[in-house]
Amino acid sequence: MLALCAIAGQAQETKNSNSVSTDSVIIEGVVKNIPDGTRFRFMPGLSCVQDINSLPQAVVKDGKFRIALLPQQEEVNYNLVYQACFLSIYAKPGMKIKVQGDDATVVNYWSVESDHFDQKENNAYNRFIKDKLSDYYELDNKWGLAYGRTSDQSLSQEERDKATQEYRELLQQREALRKEKYNAAILEFMASRPFSKRMISEIWMISIYDHTPAIVEKAREIFKKTPQEAMNIPLVLETKAKLYAEKVKIGEQMKDFTLFDREFKTHQLSEFKGKYTILEFTFRGCGGCIFVKPFLEEFYKRNKDKAEVIAIYRDTKENWMKEGQEHKVSYHEWSDPTQASEPVAAYDVYAFPTFVIIDSNGKVLDKKEGASGFYEIIKKYIPDAEVEKNLKEALKS
Repeated sequence: MLALCAIAGQAQETKNSNSVSTDSVIIEGVVKNIPDGTRFRFMPGLSCVQDINSLPQAVVKDGKFRIALLPQQEEVNYNLVYQACFLSIYAKPGMKIKVQGDDATVVNYWSVESDHFDQKENNAYNRFIKDKLSDYYELDNKWGLAYGRTSDQSLSQEERDKATQEYRELLQQREALRKEKYNAAILEFMASRPFSKRMISEIWMISIYDHTPAIVEKAREIFKKTPQEAMNIPLVLETKAKLYAEKVKIGEQMKDFTLFDREFKTHQLSEFKGKYTILEFTFRGCGGCIFVKPFLEEFYKRNKDKAEVIAIYRDTKENWMKEGQEHKVSYHEWSDPTQASEPVAAYDVYAFPTFVIIDSNGKVLDKKEGASGFYEIIKKYIPDAEVEKNLKEALKS
């Protein structure tokens, strides 16, 4: 699953209702089929969170919960996180929000009511999908329930493995149905809607998974609704890049870009011609990226005479700089003011980490996703028995 990193604000829980700031966002919920004592965590934006337990929490009691969150900017969205449920809540300082939920594993069984424009738009999209795309809606529910069972510790390992297989099969069916009818229908719906955060999210999803010319052209038309003041939002920048990018295919010459190191010196992806170049698309807080980092370092130290490694950060400047301070490496780590949206789009990256290997003449040889993708690439093109052994053993465990 694609993960992005864009800090949207900070939050804190206020336990004493008498001391709640007038700027606090008050979220009150009523839930069914969710046991008392269940903890819901509230993540600001699409944050890079090193410790999920550090997030503000609300505890269910008598089927209800209440939390006060203090945003540090005028517009913020929170995500109620529990198991496979990832519920978007749009807020402004001082706003009161009502949440209803039935079963904590499927977001479609939840609703959020407030006066926020983006929340109302989000609800309108959800009603349209439920009413006009009922087959997709039901398939999406089945997929969410199966995903929830994959990590349900009350089930046996055999039951979780069965749920994982079901989840994967349903995911394929869901994506096929998106291309078959969902994308065209939602684009038609958006033609009569104003610009909103949900609109850009839908176009972003289409730009990643559906390259059908007619769909892309329609998505470009809808994208023109984006107001100028929203053009610097990271998700908007990435969506624009993906809609208009000339994507590099395996076997073609690499596409070059200018990026920056942490001293703000400029570099070109092409500057290492004459060696293999391995691109790692990454961001701070990405689990697979954290896992593979020491193996990348080990590999680079042993093979820098024949290969260069460039980690391209799809990340905020703040997070990118923090990562450099906390985890120093020998290989290159670059980004740019647009969070590397153009190279991410050109190399058609939708999962992190993604690895691209380029030969000494600048030809793209291969692209693989996930930590195991690095293992597959070095095993095929730049064998290193020691690194391969260590990484293979780590992947097994």
